[in-house]
Amino acid sequence: MMKPDQAEGLRKLVQQSQTITLAPLSVSGQAKTIAVMSGKGGVGKSNLTLNMALSIASAGKRVLVIDLDFGMGNIDILLGKTSTSSILDVLVRKKSFQAAMTKGTDNLYYISGGSGLEQLFSLDKDQWSFFLEEMERMMRDFDCIFFDMGAGLSKDQLPFVLSAGEVVVVTTPEPTSIMDAYSAIKHLAIHQFEQSVQIIVNRCKTPSEGSETYRKLAGVVTSFLHRKLVFAGAVPDDPAVPKAVAEQIPFYIKQPHSRLSKTIKMLAETLYHQQIREARREQHTFIDKLSSFFRRRKVDS
Repeated sequence: MMKPDQAEGLRKLVQQSQTITLAPLSVSGQAKTIAVMSGKGGVGKSNLTLNMALSIASAGKRVLVIDLDFGMGNIDILLGKTSTSSILDVLVRKKSFQAAMTKGTDNLYYISGGSGLEQLFSLDKDQWSFFLEEMERMMRDFDCIFFDMGAGLSKDQLPFVLSAGEVVVVTTPEPTSIMDAYSAIKHLAIHQFEQSVQIIVNRCKTPSEGSETYRKLAGVVTSFLHRKLVFAGAVPDDPAVPKAVAEQIPFYIKQPHSRLSKTIKMLAETLYHQQIREARREQHTFIDKLSSFFRRRKVDS
């Protein structure tokens, strides 16, 4: 087990050694929003989300990770932190985001998950207004917000995914994982999600395995859903990942110069630059889209 002072030293090393290559994030004065989801659990989604967020944070940007993976939320565990609040405190108990969030490392903050997201659809007008006001404040205070979604796509998570500026689906080369990813994308298509979906193939033995996995998934999606995907990239299978999880030190902090960390940095930059291009022509903000779900819910009820 790595000692706390060693871990802190590594965190400082990351901050000093990373070259800032990102352009300013706040082009529109609004945080860039990225929802990361998967068709099933166990594909490394939360780990990828956290390490991509760390990559952007190491470039001097303020990054917030909101854990919406209820039942399997583990962002705080991966960071070796303990949280006393969760997103449920904001949704139901009208606790401010500022009070509910925990500082991870450097410019990274996070809000833990918790059971009861279904209460989003039973919030009264005052609770919903408070949540939207708090969310809008976070959009101004942060450069980038990651939503770590649960496996699959429940109706309770749907508003966040459909409102995000970028949606990423994580899969692995396993056939069952590919089909689960297809099911998740199909769910998006059913709800008229028109944006392109970014695909990350995790735990690849070779780069070609990643591109081949994407080709299979894209072929099925094109044939049956008539939608196009975007290949964000392949992440190599690396024994450093389970070791980092066991030590509760993210691999981007522990091994910032490894091939794995360089790949993560490239993926994060790709998503970031895509968000910049989208922001220049985006007419409806994240808050606008999220608000529309509450208005529709009130009409339907």
